[in-house]
Amino acid sequence: MPIQELDEMGNLLDEVTDEFQHTMKVLFDEDPGSFKTVVDGETLVHSTKAGWIAQVDAAGDELHEELKKLVEKFEIRVLQGEFA
Repeated sequence: MPIQELDEMGNLLDEVTDEFQHTMKVLFDEDPGSFKTVVDGETLVHSTKAGWIAQVDAAGDELHEELKKLVEKFEIRVLQGEFA
């Protein structure tokens, strides 16, 4: 069984993903003005809070999958004796 599928490793990957998502969501609350730009006197909104949360959730899902792949890559390299 690949180690990224073990409960403990899976929990750690979940924790990293959850913390990433939480931190990114807090950014909107801490500085919502950074999601707006004024051009020629008109305020352009780059992202609403709901839009930002959706983006962060999608990014977190992708991050989780990439972390699993990365763990698998290094597991294979260790098993092949690449670090001996």
